[in-house]
Amino acid sequence: MNNIIISVIIPTYNKPNFLLDTISSLLLQDFKSYEIIVVDNACSKETKKIVLSFTNQSLVKYVCEPNIGLHNARHTGAKIAKGEILLYIDDDIIADRNLLKEIVSCYKDPLVGCVGGRVLPKWEEEPPDWIKQFPKWYLSILDDAEGPKEVQCIYGCNFSIRKDLLFELGGFNPDAFGNKKMWWYRGDGEIGLLQKVKSTGKKIIYNPNAVVWHFIPKERLTIEYFKERSFKSGIEASFTKYRYLSINFHPLNFFLDAVRYFIYYIFHNILTLIPIKYRIAHKVFSCYYKACCFYVLKLAIDKNLQKFLKKESYLQ
Repeated sequence: MNNIIISVIIPTYNKPNFLLDTISSLLLQDFKSYEIIVVDNACSKETKKIVLSFTNQSLVKYVCEPNIGLHNARHTGAKIAKGEILLYIDDDIIADRNLLKEIVSCYKDPLVGCVGGRVLPKWEEEPPDWIKQFPKWYLSILDDAEGPKEVQCIYGCNFSIRKDLLFELGGFNPDAFGNKKMWWYRGDGEIGLLQKVKSTGKKIIYNPNAVVWHFIPKERLTIEYFKERSFKSGIEASFTKYRYLSINFHPLNFFLDAVRYFIYYIFHNILTLIPIKYRIAHKVFSCYYKACCFYVLKLAIDKNLQKFLKKESYLQ
């Protein structure tokens, strides 16, 4: 295909059933000049089979990225993309037929560097009432109806950027890892990239008319999932804090931070024993501080993590 304007990049890790519906929705776009790149970060036969089932559609491309990490998959997609705009979406979304048209329309302004859109939930079952205690980002929901407008943040499951700007800024920082053993190498992902975009003076635009529906399975509507999400958030926040501080990696420098996080962890756990309205929230928030405490201790002794944290660029 010639004159591709936008490349849709779908990093995926062992979600072939969802992926089928995601690709199908993208093939119904009211837009012509685009391509779809599926980056398989698990390199599974099942995922490859799903993607190759669309071989009659020249829009769809498959690539395997064996280096685990969402940022690795995102960068691999960017390197082979032909579009001047890159749109990153999750492998469990359904795209509105006007998604690409609405994303591209915002880039008429040359000062726009990033554009994101609305992320609405597609529930597998009715959510429990207690989830109202938590910010919507726990489930990657972004349902602000106002806009288009300039914002500070957009979500990674509906996130676009100019290709040349992505490479100019050194790409994404580390983000999700499918392998649980690699969680300690998580980072601030698209948030870190957005900070770099803002530093250049480029605009970040939120367009509520660029809509995707994000599938939320019943497994994510559990207290255990929210605890896990909070734990990961603690790792991400710790990465951000220590990456941008000028610090000497000596174990003693981390001792007070570890103690402070441990005190917060104990405090929230004590509150879970009291019959108050927000017991569940405290149970979840305690996992955030648990992760922060463990991260500090690990960072103090793990030279590989220290080296990874301070890498100049994760765009390999």
